[in-house]
Amino acid sequence: MAYLYTHRLYYLGTLLMLKDRFGRPVTHVRLSVTNRCNYSCVYCHREGLTYSSEELSPEDWDFFIRVATGLGLRYYKVTGGEPLLYGGIVDVISSVRRYGGIPSITTNGYLLKEFAEPLSRAGIDHINVSLHSLKRDVFAALTGYDALDKVLSGIREALNYGIKLKINYLVLKPNLSEIWSLLDFASSNGLDVNVIELIPLGVSKELYESLHVDLDGIVSYLETVSIKKHVEQFQNRTVYTLPSGIKVYVIKGYGNPLMCAGCSRIRVGPDGKLKLCIYREVYLDLKQSIKARKEFEVMEILAKAVEAREPYFR
Repeated sequence: MAYLYTHRLYYLGTLLMLKDRFGRPVTHVRLSVTNRCNYSCVYCHREGLTYSSEELSPEDWDFFIRVATGLGLRYYKVTGGEPLLYGGIVDVISSVRRYGGIPSITTNGYLLKEFAEPLSRAGIDHINVSLHSLKRDVFAALTGYDALDKVLSGIREALNYGIKLKINYLVLKPNLSEIWSLLDFASSNGLDVNVIELIPLGVSKELYESLHVDLDGIVSYLETVSIKKHVEQFQNRTVYTLPSGIKVYVIKGYGNPLMCAGCSRIRVGPDGKLKLCIYREVYLDLKQSIKARKEFEVMEILAKAVEAREPYFR
């Protein structure tokens, strides 16, 4: 392994770490295990990935996670599509824990009630639940599915198992007025919140303009009511602590050089395609190396990906 892009390999204590040529360590993987979803959200950007019906097996992911964790990729955000539709989702979470990683999931919450117990047993660190409205009609209009009650039931069940939850709230014109009630709901249940700005990806220009809301007004409110403010190292996100104790993360993912400067993430799709950035159509193919269980080839591809990374916004 001495010749594996040695100028991009660093040691942190006893941990091997990959850094790109901009000095950004690569420690996070956004791992999409499926493109299948039971929703048809109007704003969906499919994680910036090219659609594929192909899915790697839980055994494939176990091999990849073992190799990637050995290179210092410690944090695994498992997503989709809807990841709870993937048959081996609990096995994937168990694999991350087995090799010393920290697993989390982003889910629409529809199947959360059924999966709360097995995910808890597998060692899930936390779960992000997409909850963009507390009104049934608005929820259905945004997601294409009248499933609000089922999502809320899933949240309650996950809390019963002691799972740490975070709400993903994508701010749009149809749900902007709900920010206050959603923060109250989160505070009442001890849920942190990601307040997310819509990015112009996966939607037409016309749809984007009809939905997009600038977050400046919400940020001004948070500046007034918060009791603490800090900047998180990952993606340089601003985090506000409210009097209830919950944390509100402001995520402005477009036209934001500070977020790019703090990005430590790569993305891998259901078919094993590795993507360097959500905005770039640049892929490296891991599938054949994973399928053949060629550990060194996977390491080389990961190192090559890190070598090619650069901030999208500067």
